[in-house]
Amino acid sequence: MKKYNILSVLMLLFIAVHAQDKNIKKTQKQYQKYSALAAEEIQNGDFPQAEALYRKALDKNPEGDEAAYNFGNLYFENQKNKQSAIRYLESAKASKNKTVKHRNFHNLGNLMMAEKQYAKAVEAYKNALRNNPNDEETRYNLALAKQKREKQKNEGGGKDKNKDQQKKNKKKDQDKGGEGDNDEKKQDQQNRKDGKDKKENKQKKDDAKKDPKKGDSQKQKQPSKPQKGKMSKQQIKNLLQAIQNKEKNTQEKLNAKKVKGAKVKTEKDW
Repeated sequence: MKKYNILSVLMLLFIAVHAQDKNIKKTQKQYQKYSALAAEEIQNGDFPQAEALYRKALDKNPEGDEAAYNFGNLYFENQKNKQSAIRYLESAKASKNKTVKHRNFHNLGNLMMAEKQYAKAVEAYKNALRNNPNDEETRYNLALAKQKREKQKNEGGGKDKNKDQQKKNKKKDQDKGGEGDNDEKKQDQQNRKDGKDKKENKQKKDDAKKDPKKGDSQKQKQPSKPQKGKMSKQQIKNLLQAIQNKEKNTQEKLNAKKVKGAKVKTEKDW
């Protein structure tokens, strides 16, 4: 009875393991199939179809480092850098192969260089060299990334100065803007004054049309402008009147000398 039970358990275990292996092989075949089809679509230049097939491949095998790496390359070639970086990291994490890890981190470093994220590029190249210390290209890229990083740091210090200068310039612009506002206010006041004068002139013309006598009287109040080199009638009249007045004053003085006036004592109010 016991032997029978042990054999049954062993048989069931064998069947389960066999079924699992069979399922794994099937999944692996599907993964490879979708990966191969995606590669073909890349050759055909069909990015959306290749993207969909790589997703199917990774759905069948989330740890498929090869598909993740190629998926990253697909995004990189189509300038989808953020998605590309995600796929390179996924591939490097999923793989136990140092060669695969190296090429993922190397490409990630190139991607970070393109994004001008030089500090992250340095770390990526370092990780690549940890998995393949003999790659001279990665070593050269690492040295270049370090130079770019230092230059970026120095320029970053200059950015603070630039910000201060920008603040000063902004303040100057605001001050100028305030002066401009004052000029605009003055212009508005002048415009209102001109408008008021025009309105008054128009009112006078309208009044003259309604009452011609009123208009004539207003014109008479304004002195006529004499021509250059000639005297107006009014000026001649004024001149004759002045002569007559002068003669009258002279005659009065002569008459006054003939009359003796009594002296008047002025009292002082002390």
